[in-house]
Amino acid sequence: MSQPLIDLQHLLAGRQSMTGRVVALNGGMVRVATAQGVVEVTAETGLAVGDRVMVRDGRAIKNHGSTDAPVFFV
Repeated sequence: MSQPLIDLQHLLAGRQSMTGRVVALNGGMVRVATAQGVVEVTAETGLAVGDRVMVRDGRAIKNHGSTDAPVFFV
């Protein structure tokens, strides 16, 4: 028997984009560490270990406009 709410969650989960950092390169594939775990996806050219990327539709795309926010201790 199907659970409509769970089925909907699974359908929507596939459309989310994740962000993370490249931890390994292997030819045209990269491993990306995300909050959900490590995923292996295809990569665009020019990626290096440590780059921030967005994982969408099974591809890693470099985040060009992302910078780390400064941390202030009070």
